[in-house]
Amino acid sequence: MNIKQYIKDLDLTEGQKHRGKCPECGRYNTFTVANNSGKLLWNCYANSCRLSGILAINMSVEEIKNKMEQRQSLKIEINNPSNLNVAKPTPIFKLPDSVVKPGEHEALIFKFCEDYGIDEQALGLLYDVKEDRIVFPMFDNNKMVDAIGRAIESSIVPKWLRYGNYSNGFIRGNCLIAVVVEDCISACVVESIGLTGIAILGTSLTSEHIEGLRRFNKVIVALDPDAAAKTIEYTKLLKGNGINAFALKLLDDIKYRRKEDIQYLLKLKGEFLDGTPVINEPIK
Repeated sequence: MNIKQYIKDLDLTEGQKHRGKCPECGRYNTFTVANNSGKLLWNCYANSCRLSGILAINMSVEEIKNKMEQRQSLKIEINNPSNLNVAKPTPIFKLPDSVVKPGEHEALIFKFCEDYGIDEQALGLLYDVKEDRIVFPMFDNNKMVDAIGRAIESSIVPKWLRYGNYSNGFIRGNCLIAVVVEDCISACVVESIGLTGIAILGTSLTSEHIEGLRRFNKVIVALDPDAAAKTIEYTKLLKGNGINAFALKLLDDIKYRRKEDIQYLLKLKGEFLDGTPVINEPIK
């Protein structure tokens, strides 16, 4: 089979993604293709299949125009002084020169995001060529204030590396129901099911975290299963500070999307939003 022709025949437009049966190994729902900024990226996630690649394609005039408008809109939004919180200036932060746009590492980042079902474009992920890490930028009022890098190889320590000292955690989502988790990936997974994920990025719940959590109607503490005692501790601390907090005992790390964990979070979401128990299908 001519895989490049197969990919082209999918006729994906800019930003569009495809997931389905692998044309090489035949496994169902393991093959993904994405059209990203003039490149078609494909990969099969079956362990025994090595099908992957990148193909440069021509973007239409309309696609190029839309892309430029999106970038200009983002630039205006980030640089607009009206977006800045003058009452609480955000700290000055600069990434090291080794942290760059994905570039030649785009396929690696794409695979990483597909593994966890998170959106690499919405997150604006970067790559640290010196540390070999995928970098999650952290924003406050549309301004980058910190970043945290996740090691690609398990042999690299520490697994997570902070580039700054922003104290409010890594926050993803705009729902008034927050889920407190341990790491960036888990926070992004929480966002993908319609809640706000807040990764505390440390070993303790600080006063800054507590103040930031006051703006949410409900707070669910859902740390990893091996931190069950800390889940209870944090929940009691939040309740003691007048925050409507609940403890959720997970069966697995939330980033692995165990069916029972996702279903229960969605049930809580439905109950908290309108008072009725709602269980939706978990994200595959």
